[in-house]
Amino acid sequence: MAGDVVWWPTVPGASRERVAVVSVSYNTRELTGLLLWSLRRIVNWPGLEIVIVDNGSRDGSAELLAEAAQAGVCALVGNDVNRQHGPGLNQGISWLASRPGPLPAWIWILDSDVVAARPDVLSSALAVAESESAALIGEPQWDQWHQAERFGLSSLLLDPAQVWRYGIGPFTDGGDPSFDLLTSAARSGVRLAAFPFTAGGHMIHRGRGSLAAVFAAADRSHPLYDWATGHHDPYFGEVPGADERYKALVQAFREETGPLTGTSLAAACGYPPSHP
Repeated sequence: MAGDVVWWPTVPGASRERVAVVSVSYNTRELTGLLLWSLRRIVNWPGLEIVIVDNGSRDGSAELLAEAAQAGVCALVGNDVNRQHGPGLNQGISWLASRPGPLPAWIWILDSDVVAARPDVLSSALAVAESESAALIGEPQWDQWHQAERFGLSSLLLDPAQVWRYGIGPFTDGGDPSFDLLTSAARSGVRLAAFPFTAGGHMIHRGRGSLAAVFAAADRSHPLYDWATGHHDPYFGEVPGADERYKALVQAFREETGPLTGTSLAAACGYPPSHP
């Protein structure tokens, strides 16, 4: 799994103000657009970079993201096939690690069906990281498969200089891509800190967004299709009131973008039209 992973370079100088979001998209066109809009319109963090890895979407996501990337909303790393979630995350982080230019001090892993709901989500989470000298910040959830409490992957902050290195992780294929990374990080002495991303209303996690796309497309080639047939309805992290707040944000997003294109998304995010 680590054969094509680029570990974080051991060079000084990462600006503490630079944060890079990494998210994987697979046939979640409107959901990914909503995520981008919420990060650009709601989150108060000027030094925010966004990298979307598109896993061979066939629903127009790739075209939407390419147009948005041209306008500066995000960077797009496109795949011709679905590499699955964990390898897609590895690809996005490795792209950041290997490209020229300044490095981000933090990487924020987000699911494509997550929405930022409060301007202070990032500043509040990073304040907890600083106060607890932590390099991994996440929201505890019960892992029924391993019968243990661990961080969920829908919103996970990591310091790549401490976490993205040989001996920890990387993300794996399958239905639980973060388990090896989280357990190996804890075993290596990386400090972890809890933050209520969804419970505190900072984020809203629709839940099962990719499974809903697999089910809606009747994508029987997908390895999780059988699971998706009975597990595609949103659950909003079981946070009271999150579904109503989510509906309000979706309505505002649709009103600002109108018919969703890369150009209308960029304009709603505050990016002027690009010129050749």
